Amino acid sequence: MKITSLETLACDAGWRHYHFLKLATDAGVTGWSEFDEGFGSPGVGAVIGQLAARVVGQDPAGHERIFQDLFSATRPATGGVVAQAMGAIENAMLDARAKALGVPCHALLGGRIRDRIPLYWSHAAT
Repeated sequence: MKITSLETLACDAGWRHYHFLKLATDAGVTGWSEFDEGFGSPGVGAVIGQLAARVVGQDPAGHERIFQDLFSATRPATGGVVAQAMGAIENAMLDARAKALGVPCHALLGGRIRDRIPLYWSHAAT
């Protein structure tokens, strides 16, 4: 399986925009990731666009090697939006790999560690 494209998508939710990364493969498997360009992080999508050429054509199963390659290529500007873009790419690769294997993503990360997560949503009426 090889990555054929990375595409960023935005959805206007009224009070903010949601951003997604769609990773397509030649096997028909699609990996998804969410990232944010608000809260001081504008430009994550542009960084993803710049890094895409280093990712296309590679097997998402090699996500750790690809992440290290991206880290090496961006060493002068580590952190910030660069780290967020790399995280979005890695998450989409993990999603594609898990789908190809027919397992949940947590199985690739050592397994589930809890059955429930307490949730508090502070946006209430918005």
